[in-house]
Amino acid sequence: MASGYAAAPGSTPISARTEFSMSFRRKLLTLALVSSSLLAACVVQRPFYRDVVQPAGSSVAAGTLVDLIVLDSDTNQPVKGAKVIWGEDSRSRESYVTDEDGRVSFDVTPALLKENPLVEVVLPRGVRSYRLQVVPATDVAAPEEAEASAAPATPEAPAVPEETPATEAPAAAPDTSN
Repeated sequence: MASGYAAAPGSTPISARTEFSMSFRRKLLTLALVSSSLLAACVVQRPFYRDVVQPAGSSVAAGTLVDLIVLDSDTNQPVKGAKVIWGEDSRSRESYVTDEDGRVSFDVTPALLKENPLVEVVLPRGVRSYRLQVVPATDVAAPEEAEASAAPATPEAPAVPEETPATEAPAAAPDTSN
C-alpha cells in the first residue's frame, strides 16, 4: 500500500471508506445548497404583510379595512378563487379566498404588522403568475356612496320633485343695443 499502513485481512482499506463518506457528504452538501437556493428564490418573490397593506411607505393604522385585488399578471384580469394566506403561528394565521372580482377585504392587525410575515398566494388551476393591487380605503367607500345616492329611498314610490314656492323674477329688459 502506498500509505504505508497495511489493512487487516478481510477489512476494507481506510481510503475506500473515506472516499465513500466524502462522496456522500458532497452529495448531501449539494442537496442542501440547491434546496436553500430554491427556498431563497421563493422568499424573494413573495411580498411581506407590511409591504402589502402599506404600499410605497404609506401608513395604515391597525383596524383599518383594506381591499386587496389579486390580478393575473399575464392578462391583468382579476383572479377568482385565489387563496391569500399570511401569519406565522396558529394565533395570527389568516386565510382568505378571492371573490369574482379577485378581491379580499380584511382589517389590518397590529400583531401582523409587528410580525410582518410573508404573504402567500395559492393560485387556482390555469393561472401561472399574479400581482397584488391594494385598493385605498377612499376608493372602496366611493362606489358604495355612489350606489347609495343613486338608489331611491323608497323603491315602490316614484320620486316626486318637491315643489318650491315660486319667487318673482324681475322681468327681462328688452335689448336696445341695435
